[in-house]
Amino acid sequence: MNTLFTVMRYEMFFVFAALAFMVGYRLLIGRIKTKGLLMDKVTKEFSPGRLQMLIATAGVAIYFIVQVMQTEKMPELTRELMLALAGSHVLYLGGKTYSVLVDKLSKIAGRMNQ
Repeated sequence: MNTLFTVMRYEMFFVFAALAFMVGYRLLIGRIKTKGLLMDKVTKEFSPGRLQMLIATAGVAIYFIVQVMQTEKMPELTRELMLALAGSHVLYLGGKTYSVLVDKLSKIAGRMNQ
C-alpha cells in the first residue's frame, strides 16, 4: 500500500510539472496573451487595482505551495491571510464598480446636455 502512495505522489508531481511547463511555454511563445492584463477595460489605462490583486493572489498561491511542499499535506490558510486576500478582491471590485458607474453616469450626463 505504501508503494501505491509513492507512485501516486510521483505521478501527481509529474502531472503538475507538465502543466506548469505547458503554461510557461505558451506564455513564452505568446499563445497565452498577457497584453492588457494590467489595463482597465473601461478607461484603457494602467489599473493599480489589478496589479495589487495580482500580487496578493500570487503571494497567497506561493505561500500555499510552500506550505504543501513543507508539510506534504493540505494546509489551512490563516484567517489573516484569507482576510488579506478577500480585502484585496473587495478593493479591486470596489474600484471596478466605481469606474463603471462613473463611465455610465458621464454618458448619461452627455446625453442630457445635448
